[in-house]
Amino acid sequence: MRWIFSLVAFSLLAVSELHAACGVERWSVKTGTDPQAPVVALGSYISSTIYNFHQSTRPASLPSNGRVAPRETTQYRLSGTLTKYVREADSDYHLVITDGSGRTMIIELPASNCVGAGSPFGPGIARARQQFDARFTATTSMKTTSTAVTVKGVGFWDFIHGQTGVAPNGIEIHPVLDITFGAAALAPSDELSIVDDAVSALPDVVWPADMVGDDDGGRVHVYRGAMSMNDILFHGGAVIEDPSVRVLFAGTWADRDLRSALMAARMLDRDQQIRELDRYGVRTFGFRVGSQRLPIAAGDVLDLDVQRALAAEVEAGRIQHVDPNAVYVVMLDASMQPSVGGTRDWLSYHSQFHPTELPMRYVVVRGGLDRATLQDALRASVARALVNPEGNGWY
Repeated sequence: MRWIFSLVAFSLLAVSELHAACGVERWSVKTGTDPQAPVVALGSYISSTIYNFHQSTRPASLPSNGRVAPRETTQYRLSGTLTKYVREADSDYHLVITDGSGRTMIIELPASNCVGAGSPFGPGIARARQQFDARFTATTSMKTTSTAVTVKGVGFWDFIHGQTGVAPNGIEIHPVLDITFGAAALAPSDELSIVDDAVSALPDVVWPADMVGDDDGGRVHVYRGAMSMNDILFHGGAVIEDPSVRVLFAGTWADRDLRSALMAARMLDRDQQIRELDRYGVRTFGFRVGSQRLPIAAGDVLDLDVQRALAAEVEAGRIQHVDPNAVYVVMLDASMQPSVGGTRDWLSYHSQFHPTELPMRYVVVRGGLDRATLQDALRASVARALVNPEGNGWY
């Protein structure tokens, strides 16, 4: 029986490795292919602390293909205690480090195959991954340790979306270009033997069952069915006040099915439960609804694949992403096998990312649903997106 479980685990890992993807959001800045990467002086560094990083004022906006000085144009040397690590769906190693007062911060090690040619960070990224792999084995399950660590790498401002260990202001080291472990670090065999995956997979926060990890270290709100409006909890933050809905059909759709799905979207503002959201400041009548095709390859579809397809349409000018009130509804066809953060048991979900400085709020609806289930899934995730646009909860 143990052999069978091991074989299943190996097979799942193999599938995960085969479909390993690279990130989308600010990816050029994370990996050093943006125009300003050469200004980072890699021959020198500034020694800093987690406390010092926490004191930095978060920028008002983050360019998708540019750096915010001085944090993102400087290499730092930083020490702390490595407490958690995991390999994300975007192939990054996501590490959490802490100081003696319990302050936490994320440091990230990208995969070399996700770094574009000509990046000045390329050699350092490859070296850091090799250094880490010599001591630990990162998998898609969060593991824990208590290991002294010192890193050198470039500062980075990330969007805050429920990541484990995120600094209050979203500051990170990304990418790490060099990593060493202190004398108190455990030998590789000892470290691996004490890891309890069942325990270490638990996050610091006990999240609701419908809040799952996404593909780049954050959280996303999935819908599994049977929702009442009582399940939509207003979090007190910004809402989408004047919604427009853009339906994007991915894959192959018969004309009849396409028209039916589009009609469901056009009927959203007539749904009584949607209209009840007006008490939160959402204009719930007269939704502007449009549609177009969205190129996504058939087969396994990650949330990162959805983001990459949306970003490509924006870059090509086929999506004019200028309306902050737009919700993009991605309708997948029945042949696609979608997942988000490795989770497949959902009907729809909503999230956001930044193909430009303007956030893009989007809903993904699984293909192959009957008409009633599709309407239910569409209504649920659009409603949640209107009152919680970021998609990462309010906990």
